[in-house]
Formats: sequence, structure tokens, C-alpha cells
Amino acid sequence: MIFQIWRIAHLLLFSFCFCMLTPDTSYAQNSEYEKWKKEQEAEFKEFQDKFDKEFIVMLEKTWEEVGINPGSDFYKEKKPVTIPKAPPNPTGKNSAPRVESSGDSEVTIDISDITAETIPAPIKIEKPVGKSMFGDIPTNIENFNYFSINIPLEYPKQLQEVFSIREFSNSKIENNKIAEFWDKVSKIQHEPIIDFTNDIKRDLELNDWGYLLLINAISNTIFQGYNNKLLNLYNWFLLTKAGYQIRVGYDQNDVYLLYAVNNNVYNTQYYTMDSQQFYIIDLNGDKQTPSSIFTYNGDHKSQTKRLNFEIRDLPNLRDSKYLITKNLKFSFDNENYTIPLSLDRNLVEYFRYYPLTELPILFASSLSESSRKSIYNVLAPAISGMNEVNAVNLLLRFVQTAFDYKTDQDQFNREKYMTPEETLFYSYSDCDDRAILFTILVKDLLGLEVVGLRYSQHLATAVSFNNESVEGDYHYSDGKKFIVADPTYINATVGLTMPKYSTEKPEIIRLH
Repeated sequence: MIFQIWRIAHLLLFSFCFCMLTPDTSYAQNSEYEKWKKEQEAEFKEFQDKFDKEFIVMLEKTWEEVGINPGSDFYKEKKPVTIPKAPPNPTGKNSAPRVESSGDSEVTIDISDITAETIPAPIKIEKPVGKSMFGDIPTNIENFNYFSINIPLEYPKQLQEVFSIREFSNSKIENNKIAEFWDKVSKIQHEPIIDFTNDIKRDLELNDWGYLLLINAISNTIFQGYNNKLLNLYNWFLLTKAGYQIRVGYDQNDVYLLYAVNNNVYNTQYYTMDSQQFYIIDLNGDKQTPSSIFTYNGDHKSQTKRLNFEIRDLPNLRDSKYLITKNLKFSFDNENYTIPLSLDRNLVEYFRYYPLTELPILFASSLSESSRKSIYNVLAPAISGMNEVNAVNLLLRFVQTAFDYKTDQDQFNREKYMTPEETLFYSYSDCDDRAILFTILVKDLLGLEVVGLRYSQHLATAVSFNNESVEGDYHYSDGKKFIVADPTYINATVGLTMPKYSTEKPEIIRLH
């Protein structure tokens, strides 16, 4: 990464000087520029070769066996299998929902922007017309699907020629074999592939999770039909060259990829090397958890960054052909509501195996344009004119009753945090999923601040109202009063804590 920046800086400097020349000298200087450019590329290649050679020497040394560490659980106890219902006429502190007028100003919403039709045309990625990215090197061109997007991939034929389809399948894997792989593949031109993946990452607005899936799709395209060990090794090579701190390990059965991550990853086993945690990240549901592996200490000089699972934007995978529809129904204050949803199946599939990272990251996620438009077309007019408490109560009732409750273990046979799109898509959800969806609705529609309340086996939320006289169970955070609003406690209104947790002090999770 450092050397790519160094190369770009030199090219920009020379290009600037070249542009300042007069037209009379442009032809001669163009030839001089091309000569200089080739010299710089050769010097850069020399840098790469030097560090690859150092890395290979390190790989050839004796590797160490490292034992696995259990991943940390987000909850102290297992989530409840069933959820209670609040009494029809709750008693206690919470009187605000039963008051016709609490003195709050009415909620007013301009729904023209929220519900505007903003679904753009599908993304198309085409191969650049003209000279090959690899110059005179013989290449193959194959198309592969990244979700619903068809992507043309050009890669050197040498990649398939230096590795047989039986490579690594019948022989016992060991560090010398892995060092030999690196030696072979590093001699084949790969910079255009890295540049190509970075362009796609930018165009599709992918975060590091999306980039992992992209690299894996490319490896599977190039080495289709080859064994899994070779696929994992090529993933390791490309991600290393892209600058990520990733290592490889092996046992008698397979090769494993180990990722350094910026964020906590719960319920995921890891290995400790060089005083940092390396996780085995599950890309496709084929979970790999060997109790111990052989691996190395040290990094390639290009490895400068750890994976970051923050969701700053949803990936740009839009395609109207992959929208699905369903109806959600709920009742509030003797009125029935039906929401005809339009959901993005691409997004549901994209987040299917998303790592169990820190909850504030999921709370910062959003809805797709299609689902946002369809759901807010109903909810925005419904709460317009209500005071803040009643508006929040309506959103609570929607999230509490429009879905059936089921724990992740019962639904997916694993712990999983769902994005808002997934919660709307699946028939079942649990407390994490409902808390995330409810938070998005409150922030988008009412602009109120929300915090998470983590109990020993449950997640709820609390809302900071503009009217500080709102009654009910509450907690303070950074000097602000947050009234409990539990999107899982069925029929509960603002201010009610689920009885099981009424005496338990929750951890307050501040959201991004």
C-alpha cells in the first residue's frame, strides 16, 4: 500500500512537469515520459519482488501450532424462548400513553422526501474497451455474478497453468508447500486484478465485508473446480496484496484464513498471534473451527490494515428484478394498518452471514430505498399529528406485533444480528433485530435519540423525548434522560420494562 502511494505520487509529479512543457517539445518528451514510467514501474516491481522474497523466507521457517480461543458471548445467558405480553391497562409509573394530551407539540413530517421514488437503474459493470489490462500477457475473460450484478473478469492464463486441478488435493499440506504457492503466484502479474477489485468496491459502495465476498467470488471464478485449499490460498494472496492483515493456517484437513478485525466479533473463535486476535470468518455458512492450527508470526510488508465491518452505506446492489413484496399488519389504538412492503432480496443475501460485530454498527445501518419508501408511506402519515409519546407507541406496536418471535438459535441454528431489511424480510425475529429496526424508525421518522439497554439475556431500547415530563421507567446517560421503550415486550407502551428485568440494571449502549 505504501509503495502504491509512492508510485502514484511520482507519476503525478512527472505528469505535472510534463504538462508544463511547450507543444514543440511534446513528442520527444512523450517518449521520455514513457521511458521514465517504465523505469518507475520496474523499480516498484523490484520493491515488490524484494518483499515477496522476504515473505517466502519467513514462510519456509518452522510454523507453530496455535490453539483456538472461545469467542466472547454478547449475553451472559441464553435469550428467552417466549416473550410475555404487557397487561391491557398497565399500572405503575407509566401514565403518559393514557393521557390524551401531554402538552407535547404534534409530530409533523414532510413525507414528500421520505417517500419519493428514488430507486435508480441497476448497476452495470463492463470490460474496458481497448488494450488488455495485462499488456501482452495471455489472458482469459470470464463473467461471474456478484449477487445480481454480472461482472467481466480478465486474469492471466498462467494462474491456471501453474496449478493443476489436483493441486493440494492429494498431498499433505505443510508450510513449504504454502511458501511454494506464494513463490509461484507472486511471479504472475496481479496488480490489475487488485486495481479492478478496488474499482468495483468503490462503484458498488462495498465495505470490507463486501470486499471479502468479492475476492472470494473472483477466486472461485478463476479456480472453478479446484480444491478448497487452493481457493483459500489465492484469497489469502489477493487480500494480502490489497493490504489486509490476514494470515493463513493449516491442519491435516484444510487451509484456513485468519483475519485481523478492527471491531469485536462475538460468538466467533479466534487465535492469538503477535498479541492480536485473528478470527476465522464464515463467508458462506461452512463454518471452520479447528481446535488448533499451524501458522506463522509476522506480516508481509504490504499488510497495513485490519478489516472494518462498519456499515457506512448499504451496498449498491439495486435491481428491481430482485425486489420481493409482502404485507405486514398491526393494530394500534383500535385502528388496523397494512404495510405493503417492497424488499431488496440482494441485501438480505448480502448480510446473510454478516459477522456478529458490535451492535452500534448494526444500529447505524439503514433500509433500502425500496423498503424505506414502502414502509414510510404508511407509518409517516399514521404518526403525523400525534405527540411524541403516542408516535413512539405506534412504532413500538408495529415492531412488537407485525412479526412472530423466535430466537436466532431456533430460526438459524446460530446467533445472528439482523439488519432492518432482514427483519422485515423474515417471518421471525428476536430482541436484537427488533431493537435495531425500532431505532432506525424512531431516528428517521421522529429524529429522537435512542440508546440500547443490554440485560443479561435481553436487549431493549430507551428514547430521549423533548418533553422531559414523560413518565415511566428511565435511565440516564451522559446527563440525558432515556425512557424505556421495549420493541419486544408485546403491547408494552413507553416506560414499561419487561417484568423479568425490572430489578436488573442494564448496560447502556450508546449508538453511532
